[in-house]
Amino acid sequence: MKKTTLLILLTFVYVKVMCQEEIDFKVGYLPNFNYTLKQKQISENNVKYIASDEILQRLENNGIENPTISKDTSLLKSISKTGKQIGNEFPVEIELLESNNPTLVSGTKFYGKTIDGEIEIDSIYSSVMAVDEKEVLIQAMESMLNQIKYPNRKIKVGETFEQKNPISMPIADVTIELEIDSKYTLRKIDKGVGYFDLNQDYIIKSATKDYEMVLDGTGDGQIDYDIEKQFFTKFYLEMEMNLKTELDVFAIELQTKSVMDQTTHIEKTKM
Repeated sequence: MKKTTLLILLTFVYVKVMCQEEIDFKVGYLPNFNYTLKQKQISENNVKYIASDEILQRLENNGIENPTISKDTSLLKSISKTGKQIGNEFPVEIELLESNNPTLVSGTKFYGKTIDGEIEIDSIYSSVMAVDEKEVLIQAMESMLNQIKYPNRKIKVGETFEQKNPISMPIADVTIELEIDSKYTLRKIDKGVGYFDLNQDYIIKSATKDYEMVLDGTGDGQIDYDIEKQFFTKFYLEMEMNLKTELDVFAIELQTKSVMDQTTHIEKTKM
């Protein structure tokens, strides 16, 4: 009897330890939850123009400093509310609670739904936006919310999975197509949270014109993942990018640094 009890206890401990060493990784909204997001992004850009004295003087006459240094801090607080699931969809309402963006003012609301994990925005309430501005923003919002799709998979502590996502970056009259190569490594699991290290490389893919371009960019961060609620509760990323491009009459050297600090508080809706 004692041996049987000991065997059961050892089996229980083994299973518990194994469960703590692996998670079922899925990311997305769940029905009947509130997601309160706080986001702060600090960015610094340094643009240097390399050209003849005549062109540099022309830039100066037009009020363009060389180098041009700009710093910006973006603040955002929002709450996303999901409703009851019917079939393969459930409603989503996103309200901006705080914002220092003059267009996306506090009180702006997005109404939509999630269908098989894909978010569709149906309409926008805003006290400052015109109808055509809302139509443009609906497309941009949908694209942003659905841009990164994480794989549904099991992942063990110490394991890394890789993901590639495209991004567009306009510079002067050129649109540069980049690819972000992200590597997520599950560092540890503790009290229902998976702690990931995030490492990124930025790779240039193409541009709208045949200009010579050289890009060097990396990002490093940490992510906290709520296993039960299947969502990130913390996303922190430091990014640095250096780009040099030869245009028709001058060259541009761009250095950009940014810090993204985002937290999400998740709670079940009271039924």
